[in-house]
Amino acid sequence: LRSLRPGLIDDDGTAIGTALGVAINRLRESPAKSRICVLLSDGESNAGSLDPLLGAQLAHAYGIRLYTIGLGQDGYVPYGRDSTTGKPRFVQTRLDETTMRQLAQAADGRFFRATDNAALSRVFGEIDKLEKSDIRTQRYRSVQDFYRPYLGLGIALWLLWLALRSTFMTNVLED
Repeated sequence: LRSLRPGLIDDDGTAIGTALGVAINRLRESPAKSRICVLLSDGESNAGSLDPLLGAQLAHAYGIRLYTIGLGQDGYVPYGRDSTTGKPRFVQTRLDETTMRQLAQAADGRFFRATDNAALSRVFGEIDKLEKSDIRTQRYRSVQDFYRPYLGLGIALWLLWLALRSTFMTNVLED
């Protein structure tokens, strides 16, 4: 992960529709009462083969509620650092709030706006209050057995007994 850097992949893009398709495929068989998908994006879908609105409609058809969280702002935002100078790089972006609202509405969800980490935390808290499902987990406890030394000692004593029973020690004791 440390070797990853901005610009490593030539074609930047966000495939919102494809991401929704993958999420729907994973959630459609879930037995949970409340199945939700949370989409964090700036709303710009400029890659992928599935239209985002069609993805939201598919989510609705499978009973999956879609919550969209708009991240970012209009204008220039910092995007990593220049590898030669070390100075921050800036890219121009815009928040497509209209698309994000349409996606949420198409899948019976809600749109939220998060401008910073505190706002994002509040949004997740609100989604947590809206959606509750029992999640069953299986816990495994690692157990370390300590029988091996005692088993080894027992086998060694048994072998010693086998060796000594046919020697002079047992013959002396029998007389």
